[in-house]
Amino acid sequence: MDKTGDWDALVLRVMAEVMENTAFTEVRPDPADTLFQGEIRGVVLLVHDPVQGELRLLMAADLLRQLTATVYGSVLTEINQQTENDFLAELLNTIAGRLLGELLPPHRSFQLGLPEISQDSPACPNPPCRSWNFTIDDQPLTISLHGETLLALEPP
Repeated sequence: MDKTGDWDALVLRVMAEVMENTAFTEVRPDPADTLFQGEIRGVVLLVHDPVQGELRLLMAADLLRQLTATVYGSVLTEINQQTENDFLAELLNTIAGRLLGELLPPHRSFQLGLPEISQDSPACPNPPCRSWNFTIDDQPLTISLHGETLLALEPP
């Protein structure tokens, strides 16, 4: 398999596992360019060490509300925008940890920044970057990776 196919397989596997384990839902790859309708919510996370880069997660606001309610609905009486932002940040943190755990040698530590909420951030504002589109219940989400040293890692 070529490097592109290796990345595609890794990102799909990680996204499927994280979404099933965290939000109890199934994610489906979407080969088309994602067209977000309405409000978009996003989060950005920097990777500091041993490689440098950035991960971005964008999703339809309605999808974020749905996922947050699924995860926290039984324990919180009120779900507000801060709860949604916290869930979105934790979701990207989990995805980043799983991806880097797969990409780096065993027992190699890594350092991440703090997730930052970003309202209207494009998936790939500057090259080099790679993005993958998915849907959950026909609602879009996009994950993107940015940075030469991050994208130079070899997927298993």
